[in-house]
Amino acid sequence: MRQLIDFTGLELEGGIYPTDIDGLIEYHDQEYILIEVKYGKTKVPFGQRLAIERMVDDFTKIGKPAVAIVCEHTVKDADKHVVAAACKVREIYYGGEHRWRKTEKQMTVREFVDNFQSFLTEKEGLVECK
Repeated sequence: MRQLIDFTGLELEGGIYPTDIDGLIEYHDQEYILIEVKYGKTKVPFGQRLAIERMVDDFTKIGKPAVAIVCEHTVKDADKHVVAAACKVREIYYGGEHRWRKTEKQMTVREFVDNFQSFLTEKEGLVECK
C-alpha cells in the first residue's frame, strides 16, 4: 500500500481519471459497503464522490442493499497504519436516497458496519450466512 499507482495514460475524454476506493465489503452476495478513508476533514473529490454514488445506486438497482461511508482518521505519521475499523464515520450515502447525509450519532466504521447489517437483517429479512 505504500507503493503509489500512477494512472498516467489512462485519462479518458473529458479529463476522467481512474479513482480508488479504500475498502469494499461484499457480504455473501447480499449487500455492499464501500469505505472511503480521509485524513481529518479532507474533502472527497467531485469525481470520486460521483463514482461512489453511482456504484451504490447501481448495486441498489439490482436489488442489493448498498451504502458508502466516508470516514476520517487523525494519524499524521505516514509510516503508521490507519485502522479503518476505528475511523470515525463522517457521512454516508445509502442506495435509493440519492443524497449524502451526516450520521445521526458519532460512531466508528466497525459500529456502522454492525448497525447496517442489523438494520438490513431486521428490515429486509436477510438471512445471515455463516
